[in-house]
Amino acid sequence: MPLPFFLDPEDPFLPPDAAEADVVARVALALLFESGGLSLFLHKLPKTSSEQRLMTLLGVSAPPSGENAAAHRRQQLAQRLAELGPFDGRYGTRLEANLGYLAERVGLSDLERRILGFVILVTIHRCLAKLSGMAFGDLDRLGTVRVCAGLFGEPEGQVSAAFARQGVLARSGLLQLEPGPRKPLYDKFTLLDGLADALSANIADVAALIDQVTPLAPPARLRLADFPHRRAEIALARRLLAGSRAGLNLLFYGPPGTGKTELARALAAALNCALHTVPSADDQGDPITGLQRLRRYRLAQSVLAQQAATLILFDEVEDVFPHQGRVAQGQAERNKGWINEALESNRLPTIWVSNSLAGFDEAYLRRFAQVIEVGVPPLAVRERLVQTHTRHLPVSRAFRRRVAQHPDLSPALLRQAADNPAVVDQRCAETAEATLEILLNSTLKAMGHEALPRQRAGAPLRYRRECLNADQDLQALEHGLRRTPRGRICCYGPPGTGKSAYGVHLAETLQRPLFIKRASDLLSPYVGETEQRLAGLFRRADTEGAVLLLDEADSFLRDRRMIQSSWEATQINEMLTQIEAFDGLFIASTNLLETLDAAALRRFDLKIRFDYLRPDQAWTLFRATLRQGGGRLTQPTLWQTRLARLEHLTPGDFAGLARRQRLVATPWTPQTLFDALTAEIHLSQRATGRSIGFAADL
Repeated sequence: MPLPFFLDPEDPFLPPDAAEADVVARVALALLFESGGLSLFLHKLPKTSSEQRLMTLLGVSAPPSGENAAAHRRQQLAQRLAELGPFDGRYGTRLEANLGYLAERVGLSDLERRILGFVILVTIHRCLAKLSGMAFGDLDRLGTVRVCAGLFGEPEGQVSAAFARQGVLARSGLLQLEPGPRKPLYDKFTLLDGLADALSANIADVAALIDQVTPLAPPARLRLADFPHRRAEIALARRLLAGSRAGLNLLFYGPPGTGKTELARALAAALNCALHTVPSADDQGDPITGLQRLRRYRLAQSVLAQQAATLILFDEVEDVFPHQGRVAQGQAERNKGWINEALESNRLPTIWVSNSLAGFDEAYLRRFAQVIEVGVPPLAVRERLVQTHTRHLPVSRAFRRRVAQHPDLSPALLRQAADNPAVVDQRCAETAEATLEILLNSTLKAMGHEALPRQRAGAPLRYRRECLNADQDLQALEHGLRRTPRGRICCYGPPGTGKSAYGVHLAETLQRPLFIKRASDLLSPYVGETEQRLAGLFRRADTEGAVLLLDEADSFLRDRRMIQSSWEATQINEMLTQIEAFDGLFIASTNLLETLDAAALRRFDLKIRFDYLRPDQAWTLFRATLRQGGGRLTQPTLWQTRLARLEHLTPGDFAGLARRQRLVATPWTPQTLFDALTAEIHLSQRATGRSIGFAADL
């Protein structure tokens, strides 16, 4: 059958075939005669070619000369209506079939199906959108409801209920009637992205859209046993999800790559539940806006609601949970209402995943049954992950242990680097380790983290606890800490007396991870960030079961009577609070005990003074340094006597000379070693302003 003369398949303004043109014309005439648009439309003279083509579609031609234009147009519209018959709420074979399929999947009523079909027609046919603008101008929500009520011959109350936020159309994310300012009819509706194209095509496209909205998550690559640091929280989450009650929401958060999504997959696998995800990109790979993702989530809730043992995963929710700093005030309030409803009305349990909670409204957080901070795994788990992910690489055990020491090493970062072809292709252990370290360090630096810990050079001298001149029994202390590895210890005394070295020794003795931090590692120029770093450091040490060694502790524990700025007081207060609450082993070292705040001193269980070496200790280190430097001891009684007269020696002096000897490679003699020690004392005494520490008759 040939197309009517006014239809052009290449014209996007008009329907492409006669049958569809008749449906559009019936809807247009119903808008005019049943919805009250006729009066305004009769007095709109066609001024553009598109408006003229719309008049032709409706059977309206120019009036004879001298005849009333409005009366002539009314008569022709009535004739066209008589030819086509009244609109019966049906939209032709293809769209009607697609609407029926969708209505069955989602649970739409007949009225909701008809409303959705009407909005689809207005969206895809520009001529119908043009007519609605000419016939009604700008409408508010109530005016839009009245137009639809007249179109379908239904009470306004029922139409308003169909548009309500609690109705299936809005709850499923298919269609929303926009509130707010008056707009043309075609601009008052928001459809699920891609819905209009799918419904105007065929059932296969509608089914594909639904499948795209509700894809199954990939299988879990980790087990719940891989998250031992969250064992108690995971056990509670399993009990909650096993109940499968409506309105149940769990929130997992933590830095990128820490396994939040893997934890969700592992939970679903442990519960034998199907896990469907809300995609962040469409079938073309283009990103989807936050609100469109939320609409897809709501459609997934409607489509999957009847399936047993089903969970939904909503990953990367930062763009879905907006806050005032991200969007305008009105938009934020509107989105807030949407999100609160989504969190309260979901029929299937949902796991939401976010990298951060910064900017999250408390109204959102209150609606989660459980919030879990996943975080970077503790050292024991990281060591197992490093072993697993580098099993195929020729790297040494020592390298694996060093990599695992990094507190910000996430599973995703490790997996990505270990699977990089540049590493996999290496056959030499040294080259593979160097390449892997470059890849890890570059990403860690880009993320604002420190590089991997460097390979520790051999100690210049073997550590000797007996050469520490402390006012406490260090061996007895170590025995006590083996039984109960917790406490707060302040190590104080002159520089080089072995305070920090003893903290390292304790961590090795107790076989605990060691966190060494200095003021430069924690201080930040930004207000509040130093306090956040302090809190994060203590929290991480607690999670790792680590020994926390704070060098230069006087930077954070100064007497508050001596400070000038309020931000310094805030930092000191934060440090005192963290020390008080910490349940692990905390060691602070300082050269300036007299400058510490009285409240800080009260918080230490033990204060140990490390002093200059006793003569017997200095003699032990003298012989060890001489022997390690290739020298031979002659006349031991003479040198022991001379060394005993040398004051203010420290273990640090001997360690420094041992490092120096590595550079010059000249063997020590007793005389050259003694002279070097004397020079070291000269330098340190000049720096401190004390008198030279040796007797004149030497």
